[in-house]
Amino acid sequence: MKIWMATAAAATVLFAPLASAKVLIDIDGGLGYSFNSLNEGSLANDSIDLQGTNSASEPVGLNQDAENGLYAWTKISVPIFPDVGLKYQNLYSTGTNTVAQTVEYGGESQTFTGDLESEFDLSYFDLSLTYGIPLPSASVDFGLNFRSLIGGFSAEVDGTNQSIDTAFEVGGTPIIVPMLYLGGHFDIPVADVRLGGELKTLPIGDTNITDLELKGTWFAPLPTNMLVKLGVEAGYRNYGLTIGESTLGADTSDFASDVNYSGFFAGAALSF
Repeated sequence: MKIWMATAAAATVLFAPLASAKVLIDIDGGLGYSFNSLNEGSLANDSIDLQGTNSASEPVGLNQDAENGLYAWTKISVPIFPDVGLKYQNLYSTGTNTVAQTVEYGGESQTFTGDLESEFDLSYFDLSLTYGIPLPSASVDFGLNFRSLIGGFSAEVDGTNQSIDTAFEVGGTPIIVPMLYLGGHFDIPVADVRLGGELKTLPIGDTNITDLELKGTWFAPLPTNMLVKLGVEAGYRNYGLTIGESTLGADTSDFASDVNYSGFFAGAALSF
């Protein structure tokens, strides 16, 4: 006990100047691993079934399963200005199936014969600008989220020139999707636990993107907590993407899709 108290006292002396310097800025962040599942995967106006195994007629089955991936996020809060959130999520599925038919996606068309290896990549990078409403031991946040889709769809028969490679881009620039943001958290100080969640969504007619996340964070009782809290986080995420045949008057039938990924995640967390 005396050693613990001495350590805490030393940390107080060492970090007190730094703690006073960070009064006007808060930084939260996390880094971890997602354990993903592919719940639904229909592409190109129901002509492609990501999970299916059919190889003789439409929809062509690609026999895909979701892959686990990394994620990282940070949130920077400064008085008066909107909070700035950054997030990267690695999210994709892959598969191999023997096919003998034509596949069309994103304006590209190819007739495949053989073992078709495919990947559907919904990885993204987010920029959020939000304001928070502070409540006792809690906060409610609202604002806008801008999602850059950095993946795409690819398929090929190895050793041949049979391939499709379509990125989520317009003129070589990644597609940026504006979304509404609603989030919040509730602190349990006696247990050093934070419970929270966030919803990012874009509902526009037949096209809809919804990304829901629920998580809990536990901060370890360390002597350095007055400067930075370190802990672990875990939660559940569900990401659904539906693209209709028409979006805001534009013809999006080549990309008409209905895809849903979900899964648990866990990682390290900090609050500065």
